[in-house]
Amino acid sequence: MAIGDDFTIDYVNKRIYHSSGTTIYTVNALYSYLQNTFDEPEQMDDPIPMSAQTPTEYTLINGWFMNEAREGSPSRNCFEFLKGGAIQTSGQNGEIQILTLQSSGYTNAVATDIGKTVQDDGADAGPLLDYDNTNRKWWIRASSTIASGSSMTITGGTGAGTASANSSTGEQLWANIYTLGSIEEDLGAPAGQKQQIYIEQNGARIFSGTEWWPEGGESATTRHIDILLKVKEAGVEIDGAQITVFLRHYQSQPSESNPADLYDHFNIDLSSGGRNAVPLATANDLNNTSYQSTVSGYNDITIAFVNGTINYSAINGSFPNFQTVTGSSSGATGVVLKQTSTSGSGTLTLGNVVGTFQNGESISGGGVSATSSSTLTEAYKMPKAFEQGSDYNYSVIIGCAGRPLSQVYEYLKYVTRIGSTFTMYPTIYPQGGPLYHTTKQGQLYIRAHEDNQTSPTNTFSPVKASPFGTFAGGKFFGAQGVWIENMAAADIQNFQLIDSDGSTRTPPNKQSITITNLLSDDRVAVFRTTSGTTINKAMYTAGAGNNTGNTTFVVNESIAVDTPASGVIRIVDTSDTTNTRERRHTYTSWSGSTFSGLSPALDRQYVQTSDTAYVPFIDTTASGTQVSVTVIYTTDRTILVRVRRYTPTAILPFETTGTFGSTGYSTSAIRTVDSIVS
Repeated sequence: MAIGDDFTIDYVNKRIYHSSGTTIYTVNALYSYLQNTFDEPEQMDDPIPMSAQTPTEYTLINGWFMNEAREGSPSRNCFEFLKGGAIQTSGQNGEIQILTLQSSGYTNAVATDIGKTVQDDGADAGPLLDYDNTNRKWWIRASSTIASGSSMTITGGTGAGTASANSSTGEQLWANIYTLGSIEEDLGAPAGQKQQIYIEQNGARIFSGTEWWPEGGESATTRHIDILLKVKEAGVEIDGAQITVFLRHYQSQPSESNPADLYDHFNIDLSSGGRNAVPLATANDLNNTSYQSTVSGYNDITIAFVNGTINYSAINGSFPNFQTVTGSSSGATGVVLKQTSTSGSGTLTLGNVVGTFQNGESISGGGVSATSSSTLTEAYKMPKAFEQGSDYNYSVIIGCAGRPLSQVYEYLKYVTRIGSTFTMYPTIYPQGGPLYHTTKQGQLYIRAHEDNQTSPTNTFSPVKASPFGTFAGGKFFGAQGVWIENMAAADIQNFQLIDSDGSTRTPPNKQSITITNLLSDDRVAVFRTTSGTTINKAMYTAGAGNNTGNTTFVVNESIAVDTPASGVIRIVDTSDTTNTRERRHTYTSWSGSTFSGLSPALDRQYVQTSDTAYVPFIDTTASGTQVSVTVIYTTDRTILVRVRRYTPTAILPFETTGTFGSTGYSTSAIRTVDSIVS
């Protein structure tokens, strides 16, 4: 069909609207059609509707109007059926009013209302040019502003309502964007399973799920797009004429050999109108092999955005990690990421905050409560540290629920795919401040923190392929500010992070010492040695203040980084010549030069410097077929392994030496029955 069959010219109301068909035409084709039409003798008395500045830039002039509301079937919206150029207006300011009406009491306008006179509190305002019942929006040819609260009716028509604000007038701009680049295109996939480009404007996905692009819909020969978008209305740019174009494909059901692509997005400023290229690049993600139906079950993974801190004057315990808490008066909620004390006063770090916490209210969850002594102080980062490492700042804390990082990666892509309404809580620093946190749908999430100051203090670099981080070679590479914890034991080193301040951080080299071929009740020990089978019993010397009854033990030296997080410390009283000179205590933790949580408590006072202590890698009774400990590797250690058993069936003492190195250590105990022991 010719363009004249699809676009209709309303000479009386000086409007052009789409009236038939689904063909998408270039703006040049529309311009050429109008020029051809208006050079006919019958139209010589009519002002022309459009002028051309370049082959891709056009202006609607002389008060002419093009319908843009998505009403009717087919839609009267001219701009859905145009491509290849931009359109601006000249002459609508002070001639066309755009009016939004209140939801209460609104009566839908109908097609026959077009061209009829709109009444403003009973006075003629002008003819109705277009309407959008979904958003209760009318376009009226009128020179005077319509006041908020005005009663609006249509003479001889149906639509009616009350103005929700003053009408606005000004020029409009529809910029043209087209995508290019190498993108994955599964053109043979079932309906609804093909790649779909989508667009964020003013914080929301526009035309969500009802995009008219790509040209040809499900039958399109490419998933690339070429469309016109409104970026200025009534003389005011919509969100600064900024848009972000996304392509984040993730299959919802098995229909392809690979269910997901590497993502991409592109932000562009359309203030100048014109025709604008949007480069996109996507490809099959060979590390994302699970479909939505599977990955949706990984929802025990927690994603918490650091939003701020709140002080408390009292607290009655320790909140569980990632515990959701609620304010008793405000009803505000948040996720606890850190607390500085378990009694008395302190500070909570909260993430994913909804609402406004109040000073003096009870904040409770998980059987623990605290009394707030302040409101929330906004923050976008908090300190986290690897075991025995230094603190560095991070902005998103992800609890992996013991899952492999391959699954964590797939879940992080799942919650940021097209269509995801998963709530993110990123922070924003606007020009002039202050810092604040907001919410964003997963499908629109780009980074944890955005600094929009003229001179940014911290600019987070986005990871387009996967917003929380990528996965390659069995290893997760986190985006800036992303911290992960509690992953599967096999993956404790299979990641690399970038802290909120932009520095790359890698986990320590944690390696295991494993003794196998055991039976329950075997006595097992792995000692550090000075050489051969000589146990190093002077690893540390006693510090000051190690008194009877203490449940801590202080040494003069810094405790070695490769010391087990909990285990056994053996303390040697060098002045004691009896069999009680060496005491064995379990400890629950250590830091700096202090072992804590000793059991039993110290049974004597230890002399500073003279007495010594040492910590075996393993010093325990087996409860199964193997015993293992994981520690941070710092340097090679010579070790002595001993396995002994007297209880039936007794074995000859097993002993061997070895080296704990950068890849760990493992040996199997030789079980030779002791046929003589009784």
